[in-house]
Amino acid sequence: MRAFVRLSILLLLAAITSGCITALTSIKLRPDGSGTIEQTLSMNAAAASQFAGMAAGFSDAAPGTKKGEPPELFSEKDMKEAASKYGEGVVFVSSTPIKTADRVGRIATYQFADIRTLRIDQKPQTGDMPGTSDGKAKEDVLFRFDKRPSGTSQLTVVFPESKLEQAHKDATTDEDGKRKQVEPGQLEMMKKLFDGLKVAIDVDVLGTIVKTNSPYVQGSRVTLLEMDFSQLLTNEQLLSQIGEPGSIEEAKELLKNVKGFKVNLDREVTIEFR
Repeated sequence: MRAFVRLSILLLLAAITSGCITALTSIKLRPDGSGTIEQTLSMNAAAASQFAGMAAGFSDAAPGTKKGEPPELFSEKDMKEAASKYGEGVVFVSSTPIKTADRVGRIATYQFADIRTLRIDQKPQTGDMPGTSDGKAKEDVLFRFDKRPSGTSQLTVVFPESKLEQAHKDATTDEDGKRKQVEPGQLEMMKKLFDGLKVAIDVDVLGTIVKTNSPYVQGSRVTLLEMDFSQLLTNEQLLSQIGEPGSIEEAKELLKNVKGFKVNLDREVTIEFR
């Protein structure tokens, strides 16, 4: 029973702080289809300190920790074990801790031989932090790759299928078809959830882009997804309208015109480069 209570408290703490997560995924792609992934995971330093301090008294329930010793957030061990989540043949290369006045976390680098084996989950990956899994299905981005007769390389990024019209209806109306009403207390909870929550995925080709159907291009970099939920904190009207999206794909549709959000609504994004 005591272990169950400790675990429950850890789950609660993680649920409170998980909104502070920033997850940035940058894929560097070579013309032969190989490349690297740079995964940056970080958390607001104040929230991380609060989490670690409160969790320290219960850390004897966590493997590899002693009582009174806070569990390490975003450890290198967690980042190594995450390699398999990115697909077959993905290998952990190295990691560097992040420790500034504002944020704590870790940057990890992985390498792959064939981008066609990659699976990138659009939702933040938080290693083995307890309580950060919401139990919802993964929303993997998949990849196709081939060499063109002209000598160029073409990457096709395939996003999960989503019924966007139904997603918007589900997120903004109740079972009777009436618009959902968000209470002031719920708004405050949503603000805490979104404060510091940022997700971004981009592809940086090691070459020159010939053409792409994505509108978010800067030099050799194509932004596949960028969602800075902190932009919503002062917009209570929008917060009350969107409710709580059930997936990243739903959030894309609901927030596509909001500052701080770059979303590709096409199911497939193509990048041809040489």
